[in-house]
Amino acid sequence: MKEKINQVKGAFIGIAYGDAFGMPAEMWSPETIQKKMGYINSFLPGHPDNKISAGFAKAEVTDDTINSILVAEMLSENGGRADAQIFIKKLRYWIKHSEKSITVVGPSTAKALELIEAGVPIEKAGSTGTTNGAAMKIIPIGLLAGSSQEKEINSDNLLHEVIELCRPTHYTSCAISAACAIAAGAAAAVHGERDLLKIYEYMIVMAERGSKYGESSCSPSVACRMRLARYFAEQDTRKALKNIYDYVGTGISSAESIPAAAALFYMSKGDPIVCAEYAANIGGDTDTIAAMACGICGAYKGADSFRKDDIELLETTNEISFEELAGKLLENNL
Repeated sequence: MKEKINQVKGAFIGIAYGDAFGMPAEMWSPETIQKKMGYINSFLPGHPDNKISAGFAKAEVTDDTINSILVAEMLSENGGRADAQIFIKKLRYWIKHSEKSITVVGPSTAKALELIEAGVPIEKAGSTGTTNGAAMKIIPIGLLAGSSQEKEINSDNLLHEVIELCRPTHYTSCAISAACAIAAGAAAAVHGERDLLKIYEYMIVMAERGSKYGESSCSPSVACRMRLARYFAEQDTRKALKNIYDYVGTGISSAESIPAAAALFYMSKGDPIVCAEYAANIGGDTDTIAAMACGICGAYKGADSFRKDDIELLETTNEISFEELAGKLLENNL
C-alpha cells in the first residue's frame, strides 16, 4: 500500500506541477512563447502580456488542479463514487469565492453552469461541452480505479464513473472519450503497469469505449488522434513537438489537447520533469496539457520523482497537502 500512496501522491503533485509549469504561457503559440519568455524550464509567474496568466504567482496553480482536488474531495466524501450533483455544488462554491475563476473557467463549464442555474436538467446542460474540462479533472477517478486491490482494473466501473462526472458539463461523445483516455492512463500507471506502450494502448481502448456515450458530437476521433500523436512522438523531440502542434493540435478541444498530452507522457518516458518542459513550450493550452500529462507521469514514477523543494513550493504557494489528498482518496480502497 505504501507504493500506491507514493504513486497517488505523485499523481497529485504531477497535476499541480504541470499546471503551474504551463500556466505562464497558456494559449500562446510556440513562437510567442519563445519571443516573450524564451525556453521555459522552471516555475515562472504569469506573464503580464498573457490575458489568462497575468497576475498569477510563481508556482500558482489554475482551475486544472483546483477541479482535480474538488473531484478528489467528492470521491473521498462519497465512498469513492462520482456524483455529478456533489461536484457541481463544490464547483459553484469555488467559483463564487475565487477571484481568479473568471479568467480560467473553461467555456463548456461556464455555459453548463449558466444553464443549470436557469433550471436546465444536468443531462441537458452538458450536451454541447466538447472541450477538455472533463479530462483535465478526471485523474482522481483513474487513481481510485487503479489503486484497487483487484488483480485487474474494473474498466466497466471506470467508464461508469467517468460518464457520471461528465454529465453536468461535458456530456458529449468526444469529451467522454477524452476523459476516459486520461483516466485510463492514470489507472494503468498506478495499478503497476510499467510498459509505456501498454498504458498508451489502454488509453486508446478506453477512449474508443467512451466515444459511444453522451451526445454525439461533430469532432475528430480522440482515439485516432492519439494514434497519430504517438506516431509523431517516436520522432526526435523538436520535430515531434512541432508535428504534434501542427497536425494534432494543442487547443482546448478534447480531440487536440488529450492526444497531445498522451503523446507527451509517452515521449517523456513517464518522467514528469521532462514532460512539464515539453508541455510548457509546445504552445496552446499548455497548463491543461501539462497537468494531464504530468499527472499520469506522477502516477507512473511516484512522488519521489519530484524535487522536494518544488513540492514544498507548490504546497506553500497553493495551500495544498499532497500527502493528505492521497491519504483521503485511498481510504476508499483500504
